[in-house]
Amino acid sequence: RPLSNICSAKYPMMQLFTTAAFAAALMSGVSGFSSQQLHASRAATSQLKMSSSSESSRRDILSNAASAAALGISALVIDPNTASAASLRTGSITPQSAANKAAESYQGVYSDPNHPSGYRVIMASGKGATMTLSDGGSGDETYKNIPVGVNGNELSFDFGFKGGPKGVIAVLSDDKQSITFPDGNSWTKNQNKYDGIYKDPKYPNGYRVVRKFRGDTKIINFITEVNDTGNAKDSVFCKGSHASLFSIPTAAFTFYDLPGTSKPVEDEKPTNIVSYALQRPADYSNGVPTLGQFSLEESNSVFPYGTITFPDKTVWTRI
Repeated sequence: RPLSNICSAKYPMMQLFTTAAFAAALMSGVSGFSSQQLHASRAATSQLKMSSSSESSRRDILSNAASAAALGISALVIDPNTASAASLRTGSITPQSAANKAAESYQGVYSDPNHPSGYRVIMASGKGATMTLSDGGSGDETYKNIPVGVNGNELSFDFGFKGGPKGVIAVLSDDKQSITFPDGNSWTKNQNKYDGIYKDPKYPNGYRVVRKFRGDTKIINFITEVNDTGNAKDSVFCKGSHASLFSIPTAAFTFYDLPGTSKPVEDEKPTNIVSYALQRPADYSNGVPTLGQFSLEESNSVFPYGTITFPDKTVWTRI
């Protein structure tokens, strides 16, 4: 079941309650969450910073997430600098984080400084790649399925679709974080730290594209393209809101109306004033919320580098 948005870290005790709730979900799966826990978790920002001993695979990491959470989460949230909290960190990059970093490629969400409101999504397809491009202007068209040639660290582009040059060769940087063109312009990959292309192990043929979104309100600040099949026609777009990015390498992300989520029945018709007080109706104006924990921590074996972890133990990994 979905979890609610996490907002501010101003209230430590509420933060502790929310983080403990997240840990409980990791132990028992999302079905263990009640509507009361869902509502309470809307009141605080989760700053989950946990580690257990180094593991050899994500399967080991997820299977041990419950014990790590139960042992260390309180100390890490209340005072992440205490000796007991520090002892729960590995201090070095975990095998899973190392594997995630090594698997990163040219694929991702790129920002063009000449079009700061736009985006470019480059994704592998067949022997090459395809690109979705938007310059972000008012009424600007989004171009999809643009072929991109890939030859080692060189990518070839044809900008004829928008009146630009053809056969442009750009070079991927050694760290795979930017593409530089002959005119000196450079596109930066995953500029907002959290954006990128993610894979969900439940849908090996699909993908999730997370990118910045300029919404109608300050609450909505990112959007996710959820695709389970690999066919662009099957994509569903979900808006979301994230906690302060100053908390990165970890940050709480709330996804609204992810496929498969629904509004809890118990919130719809409180039976009496007591149940109403316990089940105070949540704000679903943005959709049904689902909480995810984004992480760029290399030494965290519970939330590895380049992942978004959900309470049902689903982990999206960035490629």
